[in-house]
Amino acid sequence: MKLVSLAVGLGLSATAVLIVPGSGATASMPTGVVVDKARPVANKYLQQKLNWRRCGDEELRTFCTKIAAPRDWANQYAGTDIELAVSKVAPERGKPSRVVFGNPGGPGGAGLGMAPYLASQEPLAKNHLAIGFDPRGSGESTNVTCQGAPGYSMDARDRDPWNLDLISQASKLAQPYCDRQSRGLLPYVTTAQTVQDMDLIRQLLGFDKIDFVGYSGGTWMGAYYQTYFPQHVGRFVLDSNTDFTSPWISTFAEQPAAFQRRFQQDFATWAAKYDDKLHLGMTSREVVRNYERLRAALKKQPAVEEFLEASVRITYDQNTLDDMVSGDLYTKLDFYSLALDLAFLRDLSETQTKGGARAAQRLVDGLSPARQQELVRRAHRSTVGLPAVGLSALGDDYEDATFTAITCNDTAWPQGREYADQLAGHLGPRNPLIGWSMNENPCFYWNRPQLNLPQPTGAGLPTTLMVQSQNDPATSYTLAAAAHHRYAGSRLLTITGEGDHGVYGGVNKCADRIINAFLTTGKTPAADVSCRGEGIPAPSTPEPINHEGGEAAAGSPLRRVAGFTAALSGYLH
Repeated sequence: MKLVSLAVGLGLSATAVLIVPGSGATASMPTGVVVDKARPVANKYLQQKLNWRRCGDEELRTFCTKIAAPRDWANQYAGTDIELAVSKVAPERGKPSRVVFGNPGGPGGAGLGMAPYLASQEPLAKNHLAIGFDPRGSGESTNVTCQGAPGYSMDARDRDPWNLDLISQASKLAQPYCDRQSRGLLPYVTTAQTVQDMDLIRQLLGFDKIDFVGYSGGTWMGAYYQTYFPQHVGRFVLDSNTDFTSPWISTFAEQPAAFQRRFQQDFATWAAKYDDKLHLGMTSREVVRNYERLRAALKKQPAVEEFLEASVRITYDQNTLDDMVSGDLYTKLDFYSLALDLAFLRDLSETQTKGGARAAQRLVDGLSPARQQELVRRAHRSTVGLPAVGLSALGDDYEDATFTAITCNDTAWPQGREYADQLAGHLGPRNPLIGWSMNENPCFYWNRPQLNLPQPTGAGLPTTLMVQSQNDPATSYTLAAAAHHRYAGSRLLTITGEGDHGVYGGVNKCADRIINAFLTTGKTPAADVSCRGEGIPAPSTPEPINHEGGEAAAGSPLRRVAGFTAALSGYLH
């Protein structure tokens, strides 16, 4: 297989055909499909009355409601409505003159917490009505689910034909499980439908234009809202950008290199700098080599341990390790926790090798209850922001199912196992952290709806402010810069020497000043601009406990949003 054919395949425009020579795999749009467009809203949806009620603690000042929307915006009189959960926080004094919507990404991330999160940004809180919502398919809105679908428990690096067969079979089975359990909604969980849901919310709130803050997969949503409803676009901030000017596969195919860069250049270099405290290796290369040794040991002999007086059992194998490492690269605030966990797993594996399973369990039993609780929490937490393809836990809940539906439904993917395996084989050797798992994706076998999204170009829009850190693992800076150059009138704010995914709201003071000025006054940078990163904090004592939304996560915007969302959940039942 010539590398040039894959390189050509990954540099697509949204209307191109993706081909792997000799594979027969293509990703062209079905012939005769018309480009989708915005549709007028039927009066029955515009005339509904909103019943706002307090959700969450009183100090959050948040009110929530549910609104009715058509399952399919192209068939508004079919009688198959869905519910959308919406949250709002008004200024403490006076009537707001502007409204700001927020989305935490995913795509498919529950977003009720965006309202109190945006309202916690003091400059915004003075004059903006802050709005969050759970996108269709997710959260408190009408859900989709893939529960029971086979997961990817195999080792992605194993290239034996039988293992590749298992990966392919699991991927093929995803859509039947998702479709059967989602009561006909699955084909309509798309960005095209979601942005029309957004505009219905806008109309019901009575605003002519909306401002917007979208993180990660929310940048895709924001760009498509601008494309569908340019006349209602206010000040849009797209933070940690997907390549919304190209198909979804372009964004995901760049993740392996971005995650590897973040792991080696940021985490491993930081860990080596503090080797006297962390003991993971004296150089970046040594840290990476020790990770590879630990991975091989856990594959050969997984550690199955009981925590919290045998109430929780965790299996530590090579996949657990990969998920743990990749999940902790989104924010530098997790680096110390990752270092502690790597040291714990190294000791656990060595103890098991020398003394057997009982000795390993005694090591776990000797940990403090607080440390055990932290290990359990981290083993079961979800990814913040755009997950790496192949590492999301398909079928666990509505966010995963919505993520799968949107990324597989929106834009065409090359179809077939041969392309998927070749892509993983191409990306894996240089980017082993997640590159080998690129074939673990249902989209390569997905039967898409007859949908052709209009390509976002930025033409005729007000200035869009794009924000991007240089070593973002989930959304590659290279692709963000390319999307910026293709998106007319956009400005790019680059955070140099930084790799956090999700910037606005506590990661960088310089960036926050520029973004707040843009959102509150409309002041736009005259040209592309940059801010210097504020560095990775030294290992702290005592051990950090980064509970979602908690004090230790104050500099992690997406964790804070997740914490707010959790605080609002259940109030609309």
